Amino acid sequence: MSSESAFAPQRDSISDYEQQACAEFFQGKAAKTPARYLLIRNHILDEWQRTRPAYLTKIRARSGLRNCGDVNAIGRVHAFLERCGAINKDALHVPHRIKRKRAAEDAAESSSSGGGSSGDEAVGLRRRRRPAGGHVIEHTVVERNGHDDGDYRCSSGSSDEGGRRRRRRRHWAASGIATSDFRLVPYAEYSASRPQPYALHVSSAALALMDLHAHLTHAEVIGLLGGRVSSGAVHVDVAFACGGAGSATECEMDAQAEVAARRWFARRGLAAVGWFHSHPAFEPTPSVRDIATQRAYQALCAQPDGSEPFVGIIVSPPGGDACAYGVSDIRAFSVPRDTPTTPWAVAYEVGAEGVPEGLVGQMEELVRTQAGALAQRADLSRRFRRKEAMTALEKLVLSMRSHWAEHVRQQWDDAVSLRLRPLLVDLFCKGGRHDASSASSSAYHSRGHSHSHSHAHSVYADAASDSADPDPDVDADVDDR
Repeated sequence: MSSESAFAPQRDSISDYEQQACAEFFQGKAAKTPARYLLIRNHILDEWQRTRPAYLTKIRARSGLRNCGDVNAIGRVHAFLERCGAINKDALHVPHRIKRKRAAEDAAESSSSGGGSSGDEAVGLRRRRRPAGGHVIEHTVVERNGHDDGDYRCSSGSSDEGGRRRRRRRHWAASGIATSDFRLVPYAEYSASRPQPYALHVSSAALALMDLHAHLTHAEVIGLLGGRVSSGAVHVDVAFACGGAGSATECEMDAQAEVAARRWFARRGLAAVGWFHSHPAFEPTPSVRDIATQRAYQALCAQPDGSEPFVGIIVSPPGGDACAYGVSDIRAFSVPRDTPTTPWAVAYEVGAEGVPEGLVGQMEELVRTQAGALAQRADLSRRFRRKEAMTALEKLVLSMRSHWAEHVRQQWDDAVSLRLRPLLVDLFCKGGRHDASSASSSAYHSRGHSHSHSHAHSVYADAASDSADPDPDVDADVDDR
């Protein structure tokens, strides 16, 4: 998934994009004119230049503006500029967002802005909609109680995705630039008349690592899946977390990390057989952009017989009605050649193998690496949901445990309690021994001086070394795929 390019307004002109996104200023009203929009927009841009890289709040943006109409309209211009990347891009110290408790406020805002339903969409106001079956669902951002409290919430609205519930939806600027890419497209289901193209087997180790990766940040994460392709089957044996630029609704895989992951697979007799990414606060349904990415991967990995053994997996930490309490919702999909805009749900079986040697070490290294991503890393000491005692850390441990067969869980529990949980408390919980500024230093010393962490270091360090020092034989294997 690639990032939306930042919008760069011209100081003395107003683009069609802005007129669509902030339509309330272009409807011939005396209180909201194009000139007033230009004044507000340029003032906010100037304030951002003065405050960056600190986050520019709406209150700060309004300072200095006099007789410019209602504050809600100014706030909507601020929200538009923030969404399209003109302000607060990579800002520091993002403040907690205050919940708005009454849905009626949305209607009140709509009335005060003087716009009808089309105007509401243009200015990006929030509204509730119950999607009909078979229709495209818009990409949803579930607001949390603060920026990092892990309080995932749902609403009374249901979709055709098994009754998943959503609370409020934040609409992207109504220009078509972002909206079309972030729409969620419901799954089609394979059946007896159209059977699944291959049997999919996913190891517990791969599921646990994907689950861990998805919980460590509020941004989307991304990675590759390594395994084997046999006659009529795809076996996902390992997951490899890849770096990349991510936000709450999109993530782009780093090209160098992808090459390194493929080489790491090849050195172990595996091949890239899929990719994964997370939806931090909404259901694991592919967006238009996810579908295009999956289609491109499948075409790249097409076999001489026409098969395309490359699977996409989406991890949704909030879970869903089809999952046990606290367990992440993890779904696999493919995009057949004859339906290039429709994702098809791929059923998978989970292996009953034991905990592989080196897995916990790989996870430890991932935790240390993610601890350095200070801007959007999660605080696992916060509650998973409001009015419940379970913390995000307890939820993560519960979810990872669910991927293992019953006879393996004691072995897994021991590994988590002795090695993984203390590290998570240390680096991802407020009150841990290491604060954000020392996380990277802690990772370095642990890798350099702890024998138990030596294998973890080799997982990602070896991959980085592979990328810096190409192996011609490995390159040939990768290219052949």
